Amino acid sequence: MSPASQGLSNSVQTQQPRPPAWYADARRWRVVATEIGITALIMVAYFLIRGLRPDNVPAAVDRSLAIIHFEQQVGLFQEVRWQEAFLPHLWLMDVANLIYAWGHYPVLLAIALWLVVKDPARFRFLRNVMLLSALIGIASYWILPAAPPRLMEVHGYDFGFVDTVHGATSNTVYFQPGPFVNNYAAVPSFHFGWIALASAAIWTNTRIPWARGVAVLMSVLMWWAVTVTGNHFFFDMIMGGLVVGASWLVVAGLYHVPYRRFLPLRAASAGT
Repeated sequence: MSPASQGLSNSVQTQQPRPPAWYADARRWRVVATEIGITALIMVAYFLIRGLRPDNVPAAVDRSLAIIHFEQQVGLFQEVRWQEAFLPHLWLMDVANLIYAWGHYPVLLAIALWLVVKDPARFRFLRNVMLLSALIGIASYWILPAAPPRLMEVHGYDFGFVDTVHGATSNTVYFQPGPFVNNYAAVPSFHFGWIALASAAIWTNTRIPWARGVAVLMSVLMWWAVTVTGNHFFFDMIMGGLVVGASWLVVAGLYHVPYRRFLPLRAASAGT
């Protein structure tokens, strides 16, 4: 290339407009709005379908009795002891109730908004993981309903559980519209499973040590809060984690990429 031609080429390159900053990129915000809208519709459909399941109380209670028996056989039935240890400490129970009621969907929403703005493609992957896990959950709730620990005494099986969130003595505000409520959608527990997914979303999309520490703490605190408030057995939460983990692998396979691509933060997207 002649010096004149090279100079012209350089001049053209320097005249090309710079891409707008992310906060001023209209196309980016259209993508963000579309992803948020699709996700909101999916979640409304999930809650409605879950809530439409007619209660089958005998089957749900029998299934929970089977879960208790299994946990007893393997030495896992410690939920009552956990709750008994914390019940005398009212301020800790207030914390647990708040984490259960307000540390779930509001936290999921905040992390979703952060990630969809940061990287819509990665948000879409994690949203699809949640969607697949929700489909598995709906099938389980309809086919295999199970009662939470807090309702066992109501149905004649007193293992010592106290309902600290929904009970008559509770002062915790836990907003759930009637059509969305299904008291026997206990297995798998997405109260834990989706917080574990949110923890994974933070861990895989930032290298900031304190943010990763918060990600781990989120899941630890939710496991504790769900247990001491009497809302799920350990078995329920383990199943929630397994369903989310399996959904992650399946969605990665559908993307035709190794799942490890979604585990470490890529250098190109490093940051907060």
